[in-house]
Amino acid sequence: MADKQKVVSSKIKALQLFHQDGIIDMISGAILVNFGFDILNNNETTSLFTWIPIILLSSLKRKTTIPRLGYALLGGDEGQVKRWILYTAVGMTLTLMLLGIFILNNPFDLRNIFILPFPGNSQNLFGSLILAAACLLAGLLISLKRFYVYAAIALISGFISYLFLSIYFPIFLTAGVMIANGIRLMVTFMHAYPLESERKNNEK
Repeated sequence: MADKQKVVSSKIKALQLFHQDGIIDMISGAILVNFGFDILNNNETTSLFTWIPIILLSSLKRKTTIPRLGYALLGGDEGQVKRWILYTAVGMTLTLMLLGIFILNNPFDLRNIFILPFPGNSQNLFGSLILAAACLLAGLLISLKRFYVYAAIALISGFISYLFLSIYFPIFLTAGVMIANGIRLMVTFMHAYPLESERKNNEK
């Protein structure tokens, strides 16, 4: 039993390390920025530009993260690392699909279905709830505490937006925080885990 717990713990640590490069934050932020523009442009479906960051996830991980860490630090299981990338992409895709259905297409006419105690746009609340739930789920599954912060930002800004502001406010705010923090994490990660060529140049 103790050995099994150690294996699980080591996998969680490897997964956390795999996502300390800030790529998941920057890509999530880029998706939300593009989605915000889809709202501004009154699109009924998400644009191609909104989907492109998800497509780039695997490439960025293979070119930036894996060469710096190596499979040994990630548990030595190349198949597991591929699954981590796949699961992340699937999670982003599902979140984007739900946001698109409830915010852009709005087939259920949320404004008229739900009567809330305060006047406002119920789509704002549903959009922020979807985004907050996705961030919370990512925080739980990947054990990344910063995603709890993103969830809180999405939820609070969504409620404020419901009362006073436009529907795209929580989208852009959450995206801005994600991208800024992602850049910070990327810089820290690249300094902490330089490429072999960079390491040799530093030693000269």
